[in-house]
Amino acid sequence: MTALVRYLLVDVLRTQRWLPPLLLHVAVLGMLYASDAGPPLPAYAGTCVLVYPVSVWLTVVIATAEDPVRRTMTVVTAGGWARAQAAVTALAALAALGVALVAALVPVVTQPRPYPPGTVAQGFAALAVCALVGVGVGVLCSRPVITQAGWSVLAATALVVLVFLFGRTPPVGNVLWALSHDDGVTSALAVSGVVAVLFVAAATWLGTAVGPRRG
Repeated sequence: MTALVRYLLVDVLRTQRWLPPLLLHVAVLGMLYASDAGPPLPAYAGTCVLVYPVSVWLTVVIATAEDPVRRTMTVVTAGGWARAQAAVTALAALAALGVALVAALVPVVTQPRPYPPGTVAQGFAALAVCALVGVGVGVLCSRPVITQAGWSVLAATALVVLVFLFGRTPPVGNVLWALSHDDGVTSALAVSGVVAVLFVAAATWLGTAVGPRRG
């Protein structure tokens, strides 16, 4: 599995399609933390709103780096759709968590307010939850589940917007509310963390189930 993830990483880096989402991430982080962003937890809530769609975008980039013919060859070499799809999800999760880690650490070195280790840990956990939800959405909105690029973009955009419209609903809405109000953060993270992991697993399973039919 490690060799397969490493192969996918090299292939994704070769496409350079990862640059736009990462540049967007850096640019918006720079704007958010160019001056005093306010209390740490509400500031992290704003960053979660950024990390979620960036993670969706990165996941779609990773999942579609190979064309269908090359993906079929990768599936055969990997020993089946399950391993190939798991490797895509694993690489996307690593990339999204890396984005979350950067977002958690940037205010520590740029903000005039103190960011205690416990607060940073909560911020990273919240960012990680939103990042993993983004991975799940990205997997659902890319090949082999959705094969057309236009429909993929529309579906991803719709799911990103819908999550923000559901208010305090887990796994993203309740985390944003808890951070913004500094209330019940630990319980919100616990519930949403479980939901996010299950969501990613379900999206990966769906990709594995659909892949042989469309691959």
